[in-house]
Amino acid sequence: MKASIFAGLIVTGVMLTCSGFVVGGESGPARVIVPAPESDRFCHLSWPKVVKAKDGSLVVAYIAGRKHVNGDGCPAVSISKDGGKSFSSPHVLKTFDSTMQYQHAANLAMGIAEDGAIVLMAMAFTDNLRNNIYAWRSTDNGQTWEMTDTAAIGESKTGSVFGHVFQVPGKGLAVCGHYRQPSGSGLWIAYSKDDGKSWGPAQTISTESYFEPTFIYTSGRLIGLVRENAAHAYHQYVSDDLGASWQFGESVIQGSKDAVHPSPFLVADPTQPERLYALQSERDAANQINLWQSQSDTLQWERHSLVTSGAGFEDFSYPWMTHIEGNDWFLVFYAGEKDGPNSIYGMKLTIPPQSNVDVLDKPKADDGD
Repeated sequence: MKASIFAGLIVTGVMLTCSGFVVGGESGPARVIVPAPESDRFCHLSWPKVVKAKDGSLVVAYIAGRKHVNGDGCPAVSISKDGGKSFSSPHVLKTFDSTMQYQHAANLAMGIAEDGAIVLMAMAFTDNLRNNIYAWRSTDNGQTWEMTDTAAIGESKTGSVFGHVFQVPGKGLAVCGHYRQPSGSGLWIAYSKDDGKSWGPAQTISTESYFEPTFIYTSGRLIGLVRENAAHAYHQYVSDDLGASWQFGESVIQGSKDAVHPSPFLVADPTQPERLYALQSERDAANQINLWQSQSDTLQWERHSLVTSGAGFEDFSYPWMTHIEGNDWFLVFYAGEKDGPNSIYGMKLTIPPQSNVDVLDKPKADDGD
C-alpha cells in the first residue's frame, strides 16, 4: 500500500513547567509516524498501543478501517527498528467488515510476556448484539503473529479489552476490559498462566458503567484508571490483596469539566517504580494531552505538564507510551477525521528523575542521533 501524509492539520508539541520538565526530543513536536493509507478501506488509523520489543524495536498496534464508529476496523501493526524515526506500513492481522459475524474491531490491549513474546488483544463486535476477543503472540519482535486461545473471555462473555497486558506475581499475565451488551456493564480482569497462549475466565472488578480500564501492578498494588464521560474525569481502582477487594477513588484526574476525557493511560517509571505517570486526554476545541504524576503509595495525582495539543482535529487522542531507556519514552496517539483519513502520531519524551528536577535547569532536547 502506498501511503501519504494526511495534510492540512498540525499537532504542536508544547513544553510547560509544573513540577518538572517534559521535553519532546528528535524534532520536538509530534509528527506522523504511520500516515493514513490512500486506500479508503484502511485510511482511518486509530486507538494505538506501543511496546518496546526484546530486540529494541518499537511495535505499534492500532485499528485500521474506514471511520471511527462501525468502520470495518481491523487490528494492524507497524514496526520501527531505528528508535521511532521510521515505521513500516500497516500490516493487518485480521479483517473484519459488515458482512461478517463480527463487523468491526476496536479497543486493543498490548504487553510483553515473561518469555519475551509480544501479546496483542483486540475486541471485535457487531453493535450490542455480540462481541468477541481475539489475541496474538509474536516471538520475533512483531514480524509474525500467531493467534491464541481466548475462548474463556470471548463470544459475548465480556466485551471490550483495553490497556496493558501486564504481569501479576503468582497469577501470570493479566488483562482488563469493560463489559458490553449482551454481557452487561462494568469492569473485568482475566489471567493467563502460559504467557498469553490461553486465558482464564473474567473476574468482575465492578458493575458500574465505566470504560477503558488501564490497570498495572506495581509496589504490591493493583492500580487502575477508568473513563466516565459523564464525569469528564478518570476514576481510580486500587487493590492491595491481588484483586480480592477494591477501593474506589472518584474523579482522581480531572482537567476541563467541559471536555470529554477518553482513554486513560497509566504506567510506573521503571527507573523509579514508586513514581507513576498518567496521560490524560481532553477532547474539545483545543484537543490536549497532559502528563500527570503521583506516588504509588499516596496516589495523590498532580498535573505535570502539557505534552501536546491539536486544535481542529475531528478525531483525536488515545495516547500510549513505552519506556525506551533511561529517562526517555516514546509516545503515540492518533488524529484526523471521524469519517475518513486518520494518522498515527509519535514523539519522544524525556522525563527527568524526580530527585533531579531543578526548575532553574534548562531542558535538553534530544538531537536525534
